[in-house]
Amino acid sequence: MCRFLLFVMFLSLLVTIIISKTPQQIVAKCSNYKAICTGLGYTDKTCQNKGAVAFQAILIKDISNLGIEKPVIFEKVTLNEGSGYDGKTGKFTAPQDGVYSFSWNVLVSSGKAFYTEIVKDGVLVARNYADGNIVKSTYFLTSSSTVNIKMNYKEKVWIRAQGNNGQFSHGNYWSYFSGFKIN
Repeated sequence: MCRFLLFVMFLSLLVTIIISKTPQQIVAKCSNYKAICTGLGYTDKTCQNKGAVAFQAILIKDISNLGIEKPVIFEKVTLNEGSGYDGKTGKFTAPQDGVYSFSWNVLVSSGKAFYTEIVKDGVLVARNYADGNIVKSTYFLTSSSTVNIKMNYKEKVWIRAQGNNGQFSHGNYWSYFSGFKIN
């Protein structure tokens, strides 16, 4: 019984203290606590995961004889929420930890091929084969792939030629690279 009375008294004192503060005082006090915690190196993890991460980039120019494991640079960036994709290097850098979904598409002419692979920090994750040798003359072949990759902050993902098989790919909006954060 004595503990119950002490608890009720403590609770009523706490409510009195909270009610006596104005909203501005409470906000100021919280801001001070946050500044102190940040200064000590603590971060609010819930704030870091907010905001969309998504990109889409398009290959504008045709590519031929890209070279051994050279990155495919999809230079026209049409969407870049979270600023993860670099249209100059062709690389996506994860702005947050999480699972990301990536898709890419290439278009080749009859008799041409363009084999690509997606890599995370240079390590092979998946491949895509666009082999125009299997289609009749004057036709085109498109090939798409989609993968989900778990990434940590600052890890990089990009599309590159598989070996020396970056023979030819059409640009002009036919070939693209896109991705978004799943969670």
